[in-house]
Amino acid sequence: MCHEALKYLKKGGPGKSPSTGGIIINISATLHYTATWYQIHVSATKAVVDSITRSLALEWGTDYDIRVNGIAPGPIDDTAGLSKLAPEDVVRKAKEHEPLFKLREKWDIVMAAVYLASKSLSM
Repeated sequence: MCHEALKYLKKGGPGKSPSTGGIIINISATLHYTATWYQIHVSATKAVVDSITRSLALEWGTDYDIRVNGIAPGPIDDTAGLSKLAPEDVVRKAKEHEPLFKLREKWDIVMAAVYLASKSLSM
C-alpha cells in the first residue's frame, strides 16, 4: 500500500509545497513485544508493520521528506481482539497496571493519529 501511495506522497501533503512529502501513519500492536498464546500470525504481521514503519521513516524521510509514524496502542477496550484474547479477570488485572487504571479507547487512537497528521500541517 505504501509503495502504491509513494507517487502521490512525493508530491506533498495537504498545505505543503510540491517539494515536501506527505505522511504515513501505520497502526500496529504491542502483543508481539512478548509472547502471546495462539497469536503467532498476528505477532508476525505486526512485527513486519513495525519494521516497515522504521525503514520507511529512514528511507523515505531522507529521500522524499515523507513523515512515517507508527501507533502501537496496546489493548483497546471494547474491541473484538480484547474480548477474544482476554477474559474479564485478565482485563481487570491489566487495568490495575495502567497509568490511568483504564485501557485505551478507540477514540484515543483516533486522536493520536489526528495529532500526528496535524503536526505535519504546522511544520
